[in-house]
Amino acid sequence: MSDGDKPDLSTFSGRLSYFLKITDPRALLFSDAEVLESKRVLEECKKTGLDCGTKEDMAKRQLMVDSAIHPATGEITPRLFRVSAIAPANIPIVFAMIQCPASNVPGTLFLHWFNQSYNTACNYANRSGAEMSIEATAKAYGLAVVSACSFAYGMGKLVEKGPPIFRRLGFVVPLIATAAANCSNIGFTRASEITDGAPVYDEHNNTHGISTVAGTQGVVQTALTRCVLVPASCLLLPPMAMSALGKMKLLPNSNKLKMLLEIGIIYLSLQGALPAALAVFPQTAKFDVKDLEPKFQGLKDYTGKPITHLYANKGL
Repeated sequence: MSDGDKPDLSTFSGRLSYFLKITDPRALLFSDAEVLESKRVLEECKKTGLDCGTKEDMAKRQLMVDSAIHPATGEITPRLFRVSAIAPANIPIVFAMIQCPASNVPGTLFLHWFNQSYNTACNYANRSGAEMSIEATAKAYGLAVVSACSFAYGMGKLVEKGPPIFRRLGFVVPLIATAAANCSNIGFTRASEITDGAPVYDEHNNTHGISTVAGTQGVVQTALTRCVLVPASCLLLPPMAMSALGKMKLLPNSNKLKMLLEIGIIYLSLQGALPAALAVFPQTAKFDVKDLEPKFQGLKDYTGKPITHLYANKGL
């Protein structure tokens, strides 16, 4: 597929069109063998400059690769941790959380642990590409889960037993708790990108080193979008929708049907909010070398031309 066939990723609308396809759960149906074959065909087409199929065939192959293969490492992302799996994978977690009463402390803590463990795996699988040792990964996982669960559980207790103002702001506190927990999770999971940096490369895809500026920006932008904007949509839109349906007397009488309806609305909110949030910032960040560390200034590409801009994968 030629670049002209791709959405314009320099615009929000183009990125939204792209991520609507990448986050579509149907992308999970492609087998690893199909993904690897598509990767081989696309690389062969790029190398030879020849068409290797119809426009529709190439678009499908590109979708397979983009939805399943990490753009920086070139490795297949485990199916459960791809962005196309985030919405459907969260529904059982949401269902369990709705069913578990706040008085069930062990159950609540277990669900927070399970939820944050899944978030950690997604954050790691969709990192910028920076390498992490097993020891660093295990340490980051422990810190991420403990801090995130503490945020979520502690702020939940503020609503239940805290001053009256917290109960009056009950609809805001879960949002703050979830956002804080998710930001804490991604901060620890991808801490190496802040402390050690992320790979940066030129327009010819040649890597020129590791930049902490690029790594930090990638983590911050991911936290703002996937850890704040997505939970905001999923925590605010469903109650508004349920309230509106109630006022219109369209809610079913059965509590079970009401719960299923609410879960369906939560799923639609998540499935819609995720691609919109991912599209806020370009996945490939562009940096003027003057804004990066001094070691990147004065670089030249293989033709001897001065390099003015470098690029980095932001992660998702």
